[in-house]
Amino acid sequence: MEWSGYNNYDHYFTFDRVYEWLEEIKNSNPEWIHYKKKDWWNMPASFDIETSSFKIGEDKYATMYLWAMCINGSTVIGRTWKEFKKLLCIMENAFHTSRMNLIIYVHNLSYEFQWFRKHVGIKKTFSIKNRHILSVTLRDGIIFKCSYKLSNYSLEYLGDEMINKYKVAKDVGNLDYQLVRHSASQLADSEIWYNVHDVQVVTSYIQEKIENEGNIAVIPLTNTGYVRNYCREYCFTNMQTDRKLREIQSFLYHDKMKALQIGSVNEYKELKCAFGGGFTHAAMLYACKILRKMFGADLCSSYPTVACAEKFPMGRGIFVGKSNLDKLHELQRKDYCFMCMITLHNLNPEFLFEGYISLSKCLKISDDYVVNNGRVYSASQLAIVVTNVDLEIIEKCYSFDEDVEVDSLRYYHSDYLPKSLILSILKLYSDKTTLKDIAEKIIQYMNSKGMLNACYGMMVTDIVRKEILYENDEWVVKKADEKTQLDIYNNSYNRFLFYPWGVWITAYARRNLWSAIFEFGEDYVYTDTDSIKGFNFDKHMHYFEEYNKDITRKLEIMCDRYKISKDLIKPLTKKGKAKPLGHWEIEDEYNIFKTLGAKRYIYEVDGILYHTISGVNKKYGVPYLIDTYGYNGRECDRDRVRKLMKIVYNPSVDEKKKSKKAKQILRSLREKGILDYENVLNHFDNNLVFPKEHTGKSTLSYIDEPFTVECTDYNGVTMTVSEKSAIHMEQQEYNMGLDDYLEFLNTVVKERR
Repeated sequence: MEWSGYNNYDHYFTFDRVYEWLEEIKNSNPEWIHYKKKDWWNMPASFDIETSSFKIGEDKYATMYLWAMCINGSTVIGRTWKEFKKLLCIMENAFHTSRMNLIIYVHNLSYEFQWFRKHVGIKKTFSIKNRHILSVTLRDGIIFKCSYKLSNYSLEYLGDEMINKYKVAKDVGNLDYQLVRHSASQLADSEIWYNVHDVQVVTSYIQEKIENEGNIAVIPLTNTGYVRNYCREYCFTNMQTDRKLREIQSFLYHDKMKALQIGSVNEYKELKCAFGGGFTHAAMLYACKILRKMFGADLCSSYPTVACAEKFPMGRGIFVGKSNLDKLHELQRKDYCFMCMITLHNLNPEFLFEGYISLSKCLKISDDYVVNNGRVYSASQLAIVVTNVDLEIIEKCYSFDEDVEVDSLRYYHSDYLPKSLILSILKLYSDKTTLKDIAEKIIQYMNSKGMLNACYGMMVTDIVRKEILYENDEWVVKKADEKTQLDIYNNSYNRFLFYPWGVWITAYARRNLWSAIFEFGEDYVYTDTDSIKGFNFDKHMHYFEEYNKDITRKLEIMCDRYKISKDLIKPLTKKGKAKPLGHWEIEDEYNIFKTLGAKRYIYEVDGILYHTISGVNKKYGVPYLIDTYGYNGRECDRDRVRKLMKIVYNPSVDEKKKSKKAKQILRSLREKGILDYENVLNHFDNNLVFPKEHTGKSTLSYIDEPFTVECTDYNGVTMTVSEKSAIHMEQQEYNMGLDDYLEFLNTVVKERR
């Protein structure tokens, strides 16, 4: 049966018509269910607010001027917190929330919570860290949950890509947030619809979740919850339908988990020290230079690949304590996994083009260290916790004295991950591959892609966490009881993962990436987690071919061991072409490229300019650079180019269909020499500052004390505004300054040249 609430998306109710709104919800026949001894309203609901930030002198203030509540497709709007509180009372009575749970989703609940937290009676909260809220239960029984944490996508992306049946799009760019408004401001209908469409996007998303998953009560709190539930089910049941076979599988897997325990708080802390993320860095030889005719390559599903192809700690760690380098090499030869702290003396680069050790991971380091954009170049002494995989890379990358000090050595017997866990990962990869580009399967594709990407993340979820509480309108952080939390983890009947697996997954992925860095040598320019950019790819094609053969061979050995079909490691695309797991895939050519270090680069592909800068949204940054530096004195209709760039880089819903044609025109302007990207790259340097209007980033200031001030809106209307708590948002400029890195480049690298 079709969801009738979708028919009510063409209108909204103002608060003075709130009872008409309730009547419309009643007429939509809202469903309720009984699940796990509780009653639940099985219907989608969403809440959103619009706010304005302003300053009086240097003092920061903000005020809420519009809110929208959508329940089962029907939307009501209000302008004040008084109306909002009255609405909650009305909803409590109408939906009997004291005994029937009503879930309301908010996209980025942490933001809205800071605004409404002192206006409502709070029963309990669940937070992952300070001011990061996953759910809030009010004393009247209403539950707020975060749809951003559930989806892991922006509201714009949610509307564009994650809604298949009940289409509605966020009004991107249709509201100027720099114009100050307050609850007495005259709002245009388009401004109100901006807010209404936001709640409709979330409502559609949740309704499709309800239909796909059975009921609202089974929807997890976070996106990781999906993959965790899926993989746990696979591990405990092997997706068997026969009850007896499910029980046998469950018994065997639980028995395996009993043998996989972290022996002490110290071992857990050392594992945390050994854990590192993806390797992202720029080659010192080419930083701050304009480069031409480069190529790039990506590893296909790097983390899932090593999870299936490599061997991991599969038993309790055996503690040795102090040891030596010879013992470590012996453990490597015998195929053990190990972890230890090593102290290296007189560390210097052996591989001249890149450094591996992250300064932030060093437990101790001498004052004379030299750092290359966050990576240690040299030091007379340093101490770091490493795995056997890290040591392998470090020994190729650096030279150091033979008297390596080895402390806190632990080693583990190694083996493949459990068969059922590998099967769950391969099934997700197969679904992602086979469903891609099939229009009617877009949601299933996005779900499998999201879960595949989250497989690794669930393995390294912190075991020991501080308790974050919200009590008496204040945040309270309680120190973690490390021993108790570790015991709970080790003895959990629901546990199906082992924290060390995640530590070794990233280590293996870094080793695979570094095999390409070592291969490229002087041709290496930039890497980021699972990709490499560089010169002379034709010279290195043999490496890519041999690597791809080797990773397939490793996966096939695993398949033979577990009697898994090899079709799962090379599923077919929509066009019937095999897409092998873990292979290097060659990207397009970069016409020009320039990097200023990790997460700071700009490039041209097929006549279109792009950039990746951690503090600047490319929707705003690229148009600013072209508009400021992209003409170099050449005459053209700049207003027309600005409109084209808006369509290419930051299109509204209506403009997206025009994006392809707009790109063609920009390419033509580039080919004619009217757009000068080289001049843009010339100005992409240490002195570049992106004005706050062109970064797409904001600084958030939390206001925890109540205030009452005069606020004048953009039409000159003044009123007294009061807030109990708020968030002031201010556009943020971004400075590309890299003085420390430049000093390294101008001394160490210059001397080498």
